[in-house]
Amino acid sequence: MEFNTYQEHAKKTIQKNESVQHLSEIVPFLGIIGEIGSVVSQLKIKLREGESYIAFKTKLSEELGDVLWYVSTIASQNQLTLEEVAQRNLEKIHDRFLVNDYSEYKDFDAEYPDNEKFPDEFEIEFISFEEDGKKKLRIIDKRDNKPIGDPLTDNTYQEDGYRFHDIFHYGYLAILGWSPVIRKLLSIKRKSDPSIDENEDGARSQITEELVSLFVYHHALEHELLKYSKGVDSDVIKQVKALTGNTEVRACSGKQWEKAILVSYEIYNKLIAHDGGRVLVSKKNRSLIYLGKN
Repeated sequence: MEFNTYQEHAKKTIQKNESVQHLSEIVPFLGIIGEIGSVVSQLKIKLREGESYIAFKTKLSEELGDVLWYVSTIASQNQLTLEEVAQRNLEKIHDRFLVNDYSEYKDFDAEYPDNEKFPDEFEIEFISFEEDGKKKLRIIDKRDNKPIGDPLTDNTYQEDGYRFHDIFHYGYLAILGWSPVIRKLLSIKRKSDPSIDENEDGARSQITEELVSLFVYHHALEHELLKYSKGVDSDVIKQVKALTGNTEVRACSGKQWEKAILVSYEIYNKLIAHDGGRVLVSKKNRSLIYLGKN
């Protein structure tokens, strides 16, 4: 049976409260909560009785059917079809969990001249030093041994290692092929297209990227800087995609963002542990590799 066929039949069984109309809309929301509890109860019985509970699949199917009826009813009362609900959900979970093949990664530089493209691969070095009693960091482009940008500090009262946070931007570059911040630092803004130069490579996009980095960092602080994490909370990914929704990186999936964050934090933690070191930034292989110190 197709979703929409089920929904049309289910509509005929919706009970209405003629005296208090708004109750007819509230009851399905309350009902689905109760039915989810019934589904969980089936698991409880299965755990308690084990293989002897031979009615498990039959009862579970029945309870899931009741959940489906309430989902269908809520959809119908709000002018949604189960077909479009299911389709949107598949698109959402595909974006979040499956899009991770290199062939599906967007190349934002493909149509621009070589001098406006990110390097396919290059090495950078994070060098720590002290000045005026303050720990600072210099990032060197190993292609010409020149510094990239100004020296960085933690920009806070207590040392916390945030001076190494530029690795997040290099991670976005390597995994997503996107980083307005690094474009500016490497002087490779796409000036051949004034609209792209202003709207994708300009100050607003750079601020957005910094905001994403800081937002994820505060989440990471509550999870041991993601040292032991195999994934990133879906609500975090959802917020990151919302923050970047008006930029070209909206073409990147939630799964790609998750990889960019996890890889960046893996290298970030190594940089902190070794107080610096060399990193290979590889857009062609969509990877960051810590090469050690000196």
